[in-house]
Amino acid sequence: MDSDIYFNEISKIDPMKSAMLSAILPGLGQIYNKEAFKVPFVYAGFMGFAHFINENNKLYHTFRNAYLATTDNRSDTDNKIQGQFSSSALKQEADNLKRDRDYLVLLMTMFYLTNIAEAYISGHLREFKINDSILAQLQPSFQSTSLSSHVIGISLKIHF
Repeated sequence: MDSDIYFNEISKIDPMKSAMLSAILPGLGQIYNKEAFKVPFVYAGFMGFAHFINENNKLYHTFRNAYLATTDNRSDTDNKIQGQFSSSALKQEADNLKRDRDYLVLLMTMFYLTNIAEAYISGHLREFKINDSILAQLQPSFQSTSLSSHVIGISLKIHF
């Protein structure tokens, strides 16, 4: 009888709702799953990505404007690093910074999707009852082969 009550309490969490909540507001699915301790990590990740995207974007515009100032021969173009680099070095650095910024945006998008997937999977895992008899052991392994005398490795044994 107690296990029926326990199962009903756990199954109230809907994994799809958890994923939708995380899609609407990152971290909300984790709160819905009663795992609020994960929320600071989610926001720290987003803040880190936002910071580096912003820094790369600022540097990209600085180097791009410096490159444009060296190639267009106009005095009104903003050039904060005048005379420090050749025009080819300015263009290469601007291209590198733009590429890095775009990769960071892609990684941030993947982090957002991972947040949604984590909320969904965590919602499903709350339905499973953990068995105390599950045991995992990591042990050194020594084996003999026909080609060499001994092979050293690591074995993982799972008992349930």
